[in-house]
This record gives sequence, C-alpha cells and structure tokens, in this order.
Amino acid sequence: MIWVGRLGDFLITIPFLNGLRRRFPGATITVVVGERGREAAELSNAVDETLALGGLGTVRAAARLAAGGYDLLIDLNSSFSKTSVALSRFARARVKLAFHRSKGNGPFTHTEACSDDLHMLDRYALLAKALGAPYAPEADAELRLDPAELSAGREAVLRASGGEAAALIHPGNFKKFDNRWPEDHFVALTQRLISRGGPRPVYLAGPGEEAPVRAIAERSSPRAAVVGPMSLAATAGALRACELLIVNATGTAHLGWLLKVPTFTFLSGYTAKIWMHGPSALHHDVRSSSWESCRDIPVDSAWAALEPFLASLPRRAKTSA
Repeated sequence: MIWVGRLGDFLITIPFLNGLRRRFPGATITVVVGERGREAAELSNAVDETLALGGLGTVRAAARLAAGGYDLLIDLNSSFSKTSVALSRFARARVKLAFHRSKGNGPFTHTEACSDDLHMLDRYALLAKALGAPYAPEADAELRLDPAELSAGREAVLRASGGEAAALIHPGNFKKFDNRWPEDHFVALTQRLISRGGPRPVYLAGPGEEAPVRAIAERSSPRAAVVGPMSLAATAGALRACELLIVNATGTAHLGWLLKVPTFTFLSGYTAKIWMHGPSALHHDVRSSSWESCRDIPVDSAWAALEPFLASLPRRAKTSA
C-alpha cells in the first residue's frame, strides 16, 4: 500500500484499510507512507508494518518492494505522484492496482477510473469494489489507541477546562493559508462562546504550532487555555474529552470524524466537495462561496451556523479535573 500524503490524507483511508483487512484476514499489510502520515498509519488496526519515506527511509522502502513477496500492491494516490509511481515500478507484485491518471499508469496491471470531482471516500469505494472488499466509511473507523495516551489527552483537556465541558479549538493548518480561517475570526468566535456561557473554549496546538496558537488564545478575555502539542493518540483522548471540536480543514478534523466527535469546520468549496465529511448530526460546517479558500467566511455567518449546532448537543456534566 502506497500513500504519499499528509496525516489527514492518510486518516481518511482508515475505513478502506479496515475493509481490506476483513477481505484478506490472513494477509500481511504493509503501508509505505510519507513521514507526516506515519503516526496515522500506526493507529490503523489493519496495518502490520509501516515504512516511512524520506532520506534512507525511501531507499529502504524501495528495496523492500523490489525484494518481492507481495501478492498485491495498491497505490492510494488519486493524483499523479512521481514517488508512488517510481516505487510501484520497483515493486515485485503479481497485481498492481491504482487510480487511472493522466500519466504514470505504466507500472500497474489494473487501474480504476475516477473523476476529479469525486469525494475521496467515494474514490476509495471504487478500489474496495474492485477488490471485493466491504466498505462502510461511517461505521468502519476503528483505531488502535493506547489507553495511557488516551488518558493523557483527556486529562490535559480536563485540567485546562477546570473540569467543565470544553469546546476544543484547533486553528491549525498554518502551512496552508487558504485552508486556515483568519486568526482574528477565531478570537471573535471565542469571545462569543465565552459570552454565551459553556462549553469553555480550550485551544489545541499541533506540533510546531505552539507560538501561533498561544498568540490567538491570549487575545481572548479571559485568556483561553492551550493544550498540546501531543501525540496523535493523546490528541484522540483530548477530542473524546471535549463536547465539540472547532477546527480548520486539517488532520484533526479527520480524526474527529473517525472518533465520532461533534465537529464544526470552516471550508472552501474544494475541501467541502472533495475531502471533508458531512454535514450530519455530528458534523456541521460553514462554507465559503470561494472554491479555493475559506478565509472570506464572516464571523457572523460562522456563529449563525455554530450556535444552533451547540444548542443541539447533549451537555456533559461537570467532571473532576
């Protein structure tokens, strides 16, 4: 299995992998993944071995694939990737399956056509059908989560919220400007949450995000607490401890979907159409009229969508911190 992508890109493949495991219960499933997706791959119950790309890791992965012993290779990249195509050429496997793309189809024995405007979950449904594998994205999202890590994330949120129900806010995706709702909008939305009274806003910082997230949290009055960064499994514990996750279109949003945590996201037309989940009873969003960016969504529009969602959520009782 090859998927050269980011953490969130891999998380959305979890239901497909779980279905593949049920289709081939005795198989050894190896995943070759970009370094940013390694932690997500290691949370999958379906994966036996993870090979991370980058530096010598890429050389080791190519050598393993070239050594053979694989019956089936699947390239999960729906867009052309020079890395995945090169690795697929190295691989010795009887069957090589991929999406049909405008170029780079040569190494594969079988390709599945899909349109560019098809949601990623529906793209993986095509691969599952080709393999005769069950596929139920909303139901088949089980993860391998360490209890100690889950507890650490939960306790971090409870301490930050003083035991009150928390709205966990992750304003991340700092490397993708157009996928990031403006920082001053998060401040304004946080003030409305505080004025409304419950759940208590708590900010989440991912790896490398501590400084910008703290800068946003410190602008609220009273200042919002910040948790993180933490491991992906601990982040899962933090999400399970909150009443609601408010988040940009990033890996944390996909994790919230997998964990069935109530989630509110800010979306461009593209992310709504291709990547994100919902709307549903658990997952609400506010969408820009722009295909490329979510940044023009006004605070008033976000609040008008968020407030009734908040009212519909079952309130959690105060918990000892």
